Amino acid sequence: MHAGKAKPLGTLAVVATAQRDPVVTLYRTLLVYGLIGLVILTAGLIEFLHFEPFGVTAGVRAHIAGVYLYDASSGQTSGPDRTTFTRSEQFAAVVNWSDLPDNISVEAVWYDSFGNVVGQVGPGTPSALNGHRVVPAEKPSGLKLHLPGQYIFAVERLQGDQPVEVIARRLIEVERT
Repeated sequence: MHAGKAKPLGTLAVVATAQRDPVVTLYRTLLVYGLIGLVILTAGLIEFLHFEPFGVTAGVRAHIAGVYLYDASSGQTSGPDRTTFTRSEQFAAVVNWSDLPDNISVEAVWYDSFGNVVGQVGPGTPSALNGHRVVPAEKPSGLKLHLPGQYIFAVERLQGDQPVEVIARRLIEVERT
């Protein structure tokens, strides 16, 4: 052993430690999530402005005469204009294409509750679609009845292949019973 004073057992040497605030890590994590949210919001706004530019309207409105019962064998509608149908009833919208100028491209589309296209006429100019005034909603392939829920019938103005404006819309409810 050394001559001199011996250190007693169980004592710790003084260690220099830096005090670290535990809130700093949480604060930085929150900042990162905030920046990610800001990037997502900015991307969404840019996409919205790309597909829905301000001031780009044709200034036209299509006229939907109504939504009626439809007989697929004859291609004719019957009865009064309705907003609700049962799952087994066939229905179709009637569009007056002659109200629209012929220098635009349009289409008429049925969407089911899931956003699937279940009927469509177009795209084309209003004069080209004049022979297709009745636009039936089709039953999904493999099914005998319409799916219950809300159906949207939209007449859309196109620019190129993209719809840029809804110029008429009707909502139809297909009842579960």
